[in-house]
Amino acid sequence: MVDPFGMAGIVRSKVAGVGGAISAFGHSIDRMTAAFNVLEPVNGDRLAEHLADRYGVAVTATATLDVSVVRVDRADGPSWVARVFSDARPVAEAEADAQILRLLERGGFPAERCAVVDPVSTLDGRPVLVTGFVEPAEPLRAGRSAALLGALLGRLSAHPADGLRAGGAWHHVSPTGGPTQEIAAALQRLEEHASQIGRRDLGDYHRLCDLVEQSDDCSDLPHAFVHPDFVFPNAIPTADERLVIVDWAGSGRGPRLWAIGFLLWAAGSMHPRLLELVSSRYRRHVTLEESELARLDGAIRGRPTIIECWSLCAGRQSVADALARVQEVRDRAQRLAAQARRELR
Repeated sequence: MVDPFGMAGIVRSKVAGVGGAISAFGHSIDRMTAAFNVLEPVNGDRLAEHLADRYGVAVTATATLDVSVVRVDRADGPSWVARVFSDARPVAEAEADAQILRLLERGGFPAERCAVVDPVSTLDGRPVLVTGFVEPAEPLRAGRSAALLGALLGRLSAHPADGLRAGGAWHHVSPTGGPTQEIAAALQRLEEHASQIGRRDLGDYHRLCDLVEQSDDCSDLPHAFVHPDFVFPNAIPTADERLVIVDWAGSGRGPRLWAIGFLLWAAGSMHPRLLELVSSRYRRHVTLEESELARLDGAIRGRPTIIECWSLCAGRQSVADALARVQEVRDRAQRLAAQARRELR
């Protein structure tokens, strides 16, 4: 079979772990994603009834895995995962998610698979995508996970993604598009939040808006196949010590630097050694241009900056705290970028 993602040469060697790092990052992700829990909760019974009517399956149980992500156990086959998106996300986008999953399957890339031939439906105006549930094995050592993620993202970034939709935006923030749209959506949310800002906080608020507006969308840099959230929580360990990548909503063709930037942030926030492993394994498949390396710190801080702003708008922190955190993000991104450049050159 043709192997467009070059999976035959995927990293096999084990590398030393960094104890507790992934667990610590998991808690950080929980804090960050809490700011985005604006979707209406999914009623398990209603979802089970919908899937039974749509596909003729016998649902025995449902369990919430994440925001609007539900495990669906069946009496007549393996378990599914139902991803129920916001009604602001067009059904066509969920259909494009399914098309991308089929492309990944044809290429042998380790991703979740569509559960049925027609995996997209609509429940109460919200698109629903069903995929096969990936049974997680014991967690891999942090170092091995970082090395595998770097290699897998490198394989993905080596694919030109010609003909795919624009991708790269986190669907919690922007239902369509890439980093440009994600940044614009964050600015719009900040603008809508302006009426809740006290007079004393207006100076910090405007400085925060300026920092978000200055975010680098990397739109003029090389594009490739991107996954908006290619980090540890979306990498499911398997019994043969590999990873299966899930949550492909918003994937498509976008700036490859934005994608590696967030993975470098995730790895570097846990331990410097993990950043080195991600960078060195990614470098085996992709050679970033000097123009990309020069702007690496901007790509690293892009998503974390947006997350902090959204947390402000969700009422989970003050303007002063958000501004301080964004400034910390900028400082850390510069340090991480300097370290990563040594491995990526």
